Amino acid sequence: MDVVLRPINDRFFHEQVLPFLTRAMADASGALESLLDGLGDAQARVLCERMLATAVPGGLGSVDAEPWAELMDRLIFLLWQEGPAGWEVGGVQAGYADAWDEALHLALMLEEPGYPYWDARGAREVRDGFRFRPMADMGLASLLAGQWEPFPEFPPDRVFSTQGRGEYFPGGRFAFADWAWRPSRMVAHWQVNLPRKLERLLAREQERMRLPSLPEKDEVLGYWLGKVAVPPPLTVAFSGLGPRAANWILELGALTAHVRNAALAKQGLAAMVTKGSGVRI
Repeated sequence: MDVVLRPINDRFFHEQVLPFLTRAMADASGALESLLDGLGDAQARVLCERMLATAVPGGLGSVDAEPWAELMDRLIFLLWQEGPAGWEVGGVQAGYADAWDEALHLALMLEEPGYPYWDARGAREVRDGFRFRPMADMGLASLLAGQWEPFPEFPPDRVFSTQGRGEYFPGGRFAFADWAWRPSRMVAHWQVNLPRKLERLLAREQERMRLPSLPEKDEVLGYWLGKVAVPPPLTVAFSGLGPRAANWILELGALTAHVRNAALAKQGLAAMVTKGSGVRI
């Protein structure tokens, strides 16, 4: 299983996607008709009209599943822009894709000071529990695990599901699914706090290994923060993480780069766990 992380247009998601999905839970036809009013994208319009031609009164069960899935993929995971005829798909922007377990591992290293990333068995137990009960206020790790913040006015696992995960508790304002998103203001907040979290990770590792210093600390931090293009060659078994240390440094740099790029572009982020090994970036 893989996870895909993609930038999204914050205003499009707030003004078009969220109201559409909220209404579609009980009135799919009405939601599709309302969505059509704001769309200039030809392919999305064809999908809406195709569903309207066969829809019966009711919620999501009243529309054909195949065009619904195509429309969701287009609305949620492509970058939209406002054009003369309405909202349309903009230029292609690369996303992030990695094995879900590996991406969650990296995010927990970054976000959770108590995460035992050096202990393969202990770390896996934490990740396995986190997938089926993602914690709030865990930043990027919560997003990759499918936890929703802010809380949605609809159950997101009813929109689509790839792994069958999902819970929706309005009373507790808690929801998670196989996909989730974060608005641009939260992504910007993550970016502001990234240097502190990365420095904390390095300091924690230095203390854990009881080292007087980490020789490549400044160079590694510079790479993670986008100040240098490539990570340094590791002259020691960096951070005591063994032979995978160099790979983790590269992957964490790729993950933080997507957060940084989205924040600089004032974009939100959407994440989805894929059905199999195929990924869309």
